Amino acid sequence: MRRRIIIAESSPSVQRLFEMLFPEPDYELKRCTSGDELLMALNDNCPDALVLSLSLPGEDVYELVAKINSKPEFEGLPIFLLKNAFEPIDEIRLASLDYTSLISKPFDSERVADLIKQVLGGPEEPLSLPEELEEDKEEDKMISKDEFSRKTVPYFLKSEDWLSFIKPIIRQEILSLERELEKRITASLRNELKSWLEASISRLKGKKER
Repeated sequence: MRRRIIIAESSPSVQRLFEMLFPEPDYELKRCTSGDELLMALNDNCPDALVLSLSLPGEDVYELVAKINSKPEFEGLPIFLLKNAFEPIDEIRLASLDYTSLISKPFDSERVADLIKQVLGGPEEPLSLPEELEEDKEEDKMISKDEFSRKTVPYFLKSEDWLSFIKPIIRQEILSLERELEKRITASLRNELKSWLEASISRLKGKKER
């Protein structure tokens, strides 16, 4: 039976990775990049599983999940939450939500695929990323089209073509993590500078009052 999965994630590289992990015709993957898109997709047709990023732009994802949990038609819906490597978690709000699993990026694609497929009752054998393929395979080995989505990968790929295909996806994800790290460091330095300035001003005021 064809399984329907919704992935609410702003990263194109993560979206493409899930398309590779859950190819047609066994799976139907619906992509959303905002909370409004997600709610519309859920109302149009309840999926078999939902993959939702906690860093969905412009959204309070905790509130979004709470809203989904509150609707009877979505009772029992498997929800897999994705978090960035440096993203802080509101443990109290998270504990109040009904979700299946919290997955941290960067993640092991094989284990994530296996986890979701087990919950869905789908194929037991997950896909591997190219770096996980056996090194002793012949260079002209053809990869079956059944392993990948027709939307993202040609019907057949020679093993030497793998790197040229996957490198841009990995590079984009690395850049995304670097930007996230830069943002966190900048925010931390800004807070430290603010605290230092406030303390300096307070000391100067104290000296003047004397």
